[in-house]
Amino acid sequence: MKVEIVSRRENPLLQREEIVVRVRFQGGTPSRKEVREAIAKELGKPIGNLFIRKIRTEYGKEEALVHVMAYSSRAFALIIEPEHIVRRNEGSGGISS
Repeated sequence: MKVEIVSRRENPLLQREEIVVRVRFQGGTPSRKEVREAIAKELGKPIGNLFIRKIRTEYGKEEALVHVMAYSSRAFALIIEPEHIVRRNEGSGGISS
């Protein structure tokens, strides 16, 4: 899996960085967990501070645009992020959408 940062925007009010990443892969779309781990490694940030909001793929393409929120602290992230987003990112099985 190859990770390429498309855009980054600092949001100091919410203590986060809003990042759009292009992920290229072979075969089917990787799980949210796999994508989150690859992005955390690329950014050099703790995986617990990253929350994927959306993974968008086009039919037949082996790439996806991923919208990620990278928080300065996990505690603040858990206050800001909606409960369903936290469950999707840390829940069972690593659902891909």
